[in-house]
Amino acid sequence: MSLLTMNHLSFHYTGQPNLFERLNCSIQNGEILTILGPNGVGKSTLLKCLMGLLKPSAGTITLEGQALTKLSARQIAQIVAYVPQHVANPGSLTVTDYLVTSRTPYLSFAATPREADYQIVRDNLAKLSLTHLQDQPVNTLSGGQFQMVTIAKALVQQPKLIILDEPTAALDFGRQKQVIDLISALAADHYAVLHTTHNPNHAFMLGHKVGLFSPDGHFETGQADQLLTENRLKKIYGTDLKLIYEATLGRYVCELV
Repeated sequence: MSLLTMNHLSFHYTGQPNLFERLNCSIQNGEILTILGPNGVGKSTLLKCLMGLLKPSAGTITLEGQALTKLSARQIAQIVAYVPQHVANPGSLTVTDYLVTSRTPYLSFAATPREADYQIVRDNLAKLSLTHLQDQPVNTLSGGQFQMVTIAKALVQQPKLIILDEPTAALDFGRQKQVIDLISALAADHYAVLHTTHNPNHAFMLGHKVGLFSPDGHFETGQADQLLTENRLKKIYGTDLKLIYEATLGRYVCELV
């Protein structure tokens, strides 16, 4: 059974045509789904539908075989963690206090975090090599540090599926590589990871499954090296580019011409 399944999913905002329609896709534990497509085609909207933040116009979403509409926000949060593209900075909270708020789905009403919850925070900070930041106010972090801390916050939630909306946006090359490596490591740890990106090279680096939006909202899925052809990417992004197989890397590289 798939962890997440989308069946014939459609969405439109009031008075607008469908952003996407009859979208079908699934993701399993240990699998990465990289979603690509031009701006404005519905990538972020789809992620919000998957979290129950927006209601699809048609179709169904299931988590572990259960209809998303039948699950409470608390139940969804115990399965899925979502890192939006723009996360509000919580101000002077320390990194530890910020991360422990992700334990809320497992606490009873008005309960305070337990030592076991703080241990989960410490374990995940160590996992991401962020322990040195644990007592630092979040509003003093660099952009790259804050991005990694928001991913750590998702892990503290102990989900089975992590959804990341453009997690490499505005990061330098080094930080982008760090995030891509982390996504691979999460899949190896049996997490399912769904993320959006504008960079086809990220899909080639990760392998696994790709979901590709065309400008008209059509959605296809397949393996990166099969779905992401040169002609298809030219049409999707409306620009000239080349796919070059780099033997030393063992994968294709997408370059603008």
